[in-house]
Amino acid sequence: MKISRNSHRKGEGGFGIWIIVLALLAGGLWFLYSSRAEAERKAREFADQVVQSLAVNYDVRFLNNHMSPQAQTNYIASWRDRMVGFLKGFGPMSKPIATKGNVTFSSGFFDPRGTFQSELTYPTMTAKLNLGVSRGMNAWQVEEIELVWNPPPTPTPVPAALAPPTPAPTPTPEPKQERRKRKGG
Repeated sequence: MKISRNSHRKGEGGFGIWIIVLALLAGGLWFLYSSRAEAERKAREFADQVVQSLAVNYDVRFLNNHMSPQAQTNYIASWRDRMVGFLKGFGPMSKPIATKGNVTFSSGFFDPRGTFQSELTYPTMTAKLNLGVSRGMNAWQVEEIELVWNPPPTPTPVPAALAPPTPAPTPTPEPKQERRKRKGG
């Protein structure tokens, strides 16, 4: 068996391994950053969907199906029904819904959580719907929800012109009858 002359050199083929390792690291970083961007985009889409289903469609079932178990105990079903009743009572929206917020990640890439605030504009008033969302095991879920509004301004009552007081008629006094003294007494 013949051994080739170059087989005893150290570092032969090391350059190729370094290229493979760098390619794997670059692929891993690309995956992490693209997953982060997608999670942020999906969190915003989910928040918009929740606000649209509540403020426009008044769909309390959507909210019930997409709440975390802790949120379901914090916000009981009657509270959720009452909140949707308030939204119905506000009337139709007069402007498109504007949702702002941010998404944070633990360890930079994992466990996304978003906090959003939606400005709801009605003909007579404005309201704010605050949401806290997170990624559950396999779907986005609502962690916190809060509806804040100021009641529409009531017009200041204008004092009515006061009518001059009319004198109340006084009863006419009855004439005094003379008393007769008794004779004999």
